[in-house]
Amino acid sequence: MKPSEILTREEPTSFTPGPWEYIPSTEHHGPYVSGPWGGDICDCYTMSNPNALSVRNGGDSKPIHFQYGQADANARLIAAAPELYEALKNARALWGCRSTDATQLVWLASVDAALAKATGEAK
Repeated sequence: MKPSEILTREEPTSFTPGPWEYIPSTEHHGPYVSGPWGGDICDCYTMSNPNALSVRNGGDSKPIHFQYGQADANARLIAAAPELYEALKNARALWGCRSTDATQLVWLASVDAALAKATGEAK
């Protein structure tokens, strides 16, 4: 198989396809990630009163900034997950079929473990 054929193959995944969008935190909500159709993929924050409306919606619940910059950094990393997954899968396909060097084989094992973790196949 040619490298160009590897990069154009589509394999179904069980997660929401990308692109995912990072939404930065504001005074009304913490950072979160939305999917291609606007639905939430992940909220990266906690509200002060999860059972109440947010301040923006007339309630008294506010985002708790216990992680400060880490919450936004986590949301950015999560938003990049579909592209990172595809890039790693393609790198594995391109280099995996011709590796014999011990260092490369260790690297490929870590790639395989990351891909298995992303697809729920990790042992």
